[in-house]
Amino acid sequence: MINWLTLDEAAEYLKMGRSTLYRLAREGQMPGHKRGRVWRFDAAELDAWMKEGDEKAKRKKASPNDPEDA
Repeated sequence: MINWLTLDEAAEYLKMGRSTLYRLAREGQMPGHKRGRVWRFDAAELDAWMKEGDEKAKRKKASPNDPEDA
């Protein structure tokens, strides 16, 4: 079962500012689903997105000249 979060709930869940979360979702930099004027976020997708960021940071630290991150 999907645990759908509102924008406010997702911001609290991620310990992130509401406007930052909205901007990242609007720009397609994080997973979010918009229906009409309402944004919803799947908690599992947010968890995966956060972990993906951790993995990218670890890879970048291990190999700072990686062209993928340029």
